[in-house]
Amino acid sequence: MPCRETNLLTLKPYFPPRCRLRWLIPGLLPAGLSLLAGASKAGKSWLCLWLCLQLARGGEIWGRTTQPQTVLYLCLEDTYARIQGRLFRLTEDSVPSRLYFQTGSCAIGDGLELQIEKFLSQHPETGLVVIDTLQKVRTADPNNGAYASDYQDMSALKSLADRRGIGLLLVHHLRKQGASDPFQQISGSNGLMGAADTIWLLQRQRMSDTARLLVTGRDMDSCTLHLQTRDCIWQLLEEETAEEQVRKAVPDYLWRAADFIQHIGSWTGTATELLTAAGITEVQPNQFTRKLVEHFYTVFAPQGIRYQSRRTSNTRLLCFTCDGDDGHDGSDDDTGRSPLPSGTVPAGEEGAAPVPSSSSSPSPGPHHGSEHGLCVADGQPFAAADTAAPTGTAPSPNFSRETAS
Repeated sequence: MPCRETNLLTLKPYFPPRCRLRWLIPGLLPAGLSLLAGASKAGKSWLCLWLCLQLARGGEIWGRTTQPQTVLYLCLEDTYARIQGRLFRLTEDSVPSRLYFQTGSCAIGDGLELQIEKFLSQHPETGLVVIDTLQKVRTADPNNGAYASDYQDMSALKSLADRRGIGLLLVHHLRKQGASDPFQQISGSNGLMGAADTIWLLQRQRMSDTARLLVTGRDMDSCTLHLQTRDCIWQLLEEETAEEQVRKAVPDYLWRAADFIQHIGSWTGTATELLTAAGITEVQPNQFTRKLVEHFYTVFAPQGIRYQSRRTSNTRLLCFTCDGDDGHDGSDDDTGRSPLPSGTVPAGEEGAAPVPSSSSSPSPGPHHGSEHGLCVADGQPFAAADTAAPTGTAPSPNFSRETAS
């Protein structure tokens, strides 16, 4: 039979029907592969058992309504007696019939997937399977490196979760070494985080009754839940979005400085003169300059304030203008400004140490949950100008945000 020629230019694009994301815990835990990591004895197993109990009965979880569903909890580091004792402490009611426990299983690639498949065939209404812990179902592969081995195991479990439309939550440990990024403390290679759809990181100080749960994932905005354990249950104290966390980290004196500049329209002077004019006394000039660079796109840019620094023969001047204000000194236009390359920021006052890159500052865009940002733009040096006198009319040092309005 002769082959029919096909003109690729005439083919219509095919867009598969959009699948609705299934949320086990709205806004926090979707279907797919998830990772719950925390230090040893941080309370991960207590948290998992309570989550399983609430999901099986359709109870509320941190202010979110859930639907009753079958849950399988592979508590591979515990015994039935210990689980029963914990259940008595978590609830006075009978345990839902939808909640199943298993204290043993096969390893990944050696029967675990078939065991879960068999359970799902018998209980098609299953919503969540918890494996506590991941290390209990892994086997060392001498032929693979750490990353390849981690990604291979995670991919096998993710394929199962995606194919069956369930949530698969893996409990894992943290490294003992600290890291600037908390998620880099998760034990293992980046293959674990790379394959996971959602990551929960439980941070708790030893012997403390409070903790932070950092939540991030492909299908959600990042957030932080502040929890406190009461009667062995992790209860929600406060929830913060990533944007709220960034704004919370901004020192109050930066907002006051921005209000001062916006009130007068433009300012040129040293950091010391700016702090004096704005009535800010709780910070040193060099530290103020560093924080200005770090939080510029959170505080100043959204208010239409532009910033440059220029060095004279004996000092460094900070030059601010607001949108709609045509001048710093009237001697230079804005077209000569160009942003600094990433990793380069203006120094503080004379003698100050170089300021580190502000790449961790939030982007001015509307994307919520972004953990990356831009460097503050510092323009090219102005044309020769030796005046160090501040410009603009300074209001009273007691200027406040209320008076600006």
